[in-house]
Amino acid sequence: MDATAEDGLAGALVVDLNAGETVLAASGSLVDHTGSVRVERAREGALRSVANAARQREVTPVRVTATAETTARFAPRHHGEVVACPLGDGTLSVARDSFLAAPTNVRVGAGSIGNAPTRGMGLFLTEVSGDGHAYVAGRGRVERLDLDAGETHVVAAANLVAFEDRLGVTVERVSAMEDAASVGRFHGPGAVWLATRRRE
Repeated sequence: MDATAEDGLAGALVVDLNAGETVLAASGSLVDHTGSVRVERAREGALRSVANAARQREVTPVRVTATAETTARFAPRHHGEVVACPLGDGTLSVARDSFLAAPTNVRVGAGSIGNAPTRGMGLFLTEVSGDGHAYVAGRGRVERLDLDAGETHVVAAANLVAFEDRLGVTVERVSAMEDAASVGRFHGPGAVWLATRRRE
């Protein structure tokens, strides 16, 4: 598998697959392709848990397998940039609507931050670990922040795209009002990716 994130805010990911190779992708993200592919929804295990945690079937990643040499293009549902996040020894936590694609040899599961994601106090997450890169998308431009040990940065939950699990994170409200927006307070070391436009 060879993947390239196209430049610009009309984000797309171009993936070259040999026959028999598979990519995990967000449901509904396949735009077009050459050659021939087979698309299968995960029926059990960790991939299904991503949808179960969010109570939304459409967020379950699917397996796209090339049955002949194929170039496929994937894009998020929203307008914004696609970037590659390197996977190391730890886990990359991705906001559930920001996950776009990853190699099939990675492990994918579900998680959350905050104590009430369904009520806006936190976020449901897709957790990715393994080798290679995960490809994520945010609304507007996606920026990477690298925090040193002891450094803290606050990101609005509506702008969060992904973060490394070695970061410490707490979820707070910006005011005491019940409908106030929530934010994530990240403590280094580690990397966090944020979008310049917020999700609705």
